[in-house]
Amino acid sequence: MKYEKRKYLVWRLFIASYFILHTSYLPAQNMPREIGFWLAVNGQKPLIAPNDINRGFFTNPTIEHLYYSFASNGVQSASLFVEHLSETRDWSGMWANYGLGSKPFPASVQESLGMTTIGFETLRNFISEGGFRFGAGLGVGYGLGGANANVRDSTTGAQTNYSSATLWDALLISVFVRARYSVYVTDSYEVAIMLMGRYWSFPAIGPIAPGGEAYNGPGLRAISELGYMAGIAVGF
Repeated sequence: MKYEKRKYLVWRLFIASYFILHTSYLPAQNMPREIGFWLAVNGQKPLIAPNDINRGFFTNPTIEHLYYSFASNGVQSASLFVEHLSETRDWSGMWANYGLGSKPFPASVQESLGMTTIGFETLRNFISEGGFRFGAGLGVGYGLGGANANVRDSTTGAQTNYSSATLWDALLISVFVRARYSVYVTDSYEVAIMLMGRYWSFPAIGPIAPGGEAYNGPGLRAISELGYMAGIAVGF
């Protein structure tokens, strides 16, 4: 019995070692540098249940992600990125005119929240067949943004717009898998299409300071999501 367990362990170590060695020379990309753009419209699944406090952000955001890959050893690449995400949520409920001390009143609200994040990400390639690449990576970033609410009084029809009293900031963490296919390759550049699945999180998000009696956005303090992005890249 002990011999069988030992034999099984040896085989597992052999397979793992072979996989690591086999993938150690698979190119992450054909060119040393790359510029890419990712886009997602809807398609995100929140792992924190929507409620009256977090307002359900970000269930259907628009996400735009631009990156520049500046270093690659043929297997692993490093990139700088800028990512913007925004979403507007419609809800109805009681609203108070912040700063005026009025009593809450029934209202229809269009509430928006947006963040722009700058960060660093790295990707390691595991499969390379012809123009196809498949890899996994992680990223980290820091973002700034703000909230906005367009409020319509359900009784009088009067509309008022509020902006958050202070900036919002956030820490972004992401873990992703990426499939990439080169559709056009020359000696000096290439064009590729990409698809990404990722887990992304704002473990800390919110206004940078109290707003007092002024409007300061939804009661959102953490985000945990599964989602996708599609993109295009140019290597050179």
